Amino acid sequence: MKYHYERCNSAKSNRGFTLIELMVVVGIIAVLLTVTGRALFIVKQNHDLNITARQIEAALKDCQASAFYSGSWYKVYFWPSINRYRVYRGAGEVVKDVQLENIKLHHTNFIDHRVDFYSTGIPSMGGTVTLKNKNGKTLYVIMTPVTARTRVSTEPPDNW
Repeated sequence: MKYHYERCNSAKSNRGFTLIELMVVVGIIAVLLTVTGRALFIVKQNHDLNITARQIEAALKDCQASAFYSGSWYKVYFWPSINRYRVYRGAGEVVKDVQLENIKLHHTNFIDHRVDFYSTGIPSMGGTVTLKNKNGKTLYVIMTPVTARTRVSTEPPDNW
C-alpha cells in the first residue's frame, strides 16, 4: 500500500508547468522580443541611410566619369521636397531616376539643388547632400569643386 501511495504522489508532481510559470516565461520572451526588435529596427535604419549615401556618392562619381569618357554633359537634380534625385545626360535624356524610401533627402547646398558635369568631367560646383533617417542620424555626401572628389561623412564639411 505504501508503494501505491508513493507512485501516485510522484505522478502528481510531474504533471507539467503551472499557469504562473508559463506566464512568466511568455512575459520574459515578450520583453526580449521588444528590445531586440527595436534594436534591429535602428540597425536597419542606419544600414538604409549608409546604402543611400553610398548610392548618391556613386551616382556623382559615375556622372563625372561618364561625362569625361563620353564627352557629353551630365546633370544631377535633387528634389528634397519630394525625396528624389534624377540624373540626366546631354539635352535631357534621363539616365537614372531614384525615389528615396525610408530616408529623407533633407537638404543640398547646390544652387537650385543641381550640379552639372561638363564634358571634361569637371563639376559646375562643389556641394553637400544631407540625408537623415527616421532615428535622426545624419550623413553628408560631400563633393569638392573642380576635382569632384566625393566622400560620405558623419560631420558636415568645414566650410559650413
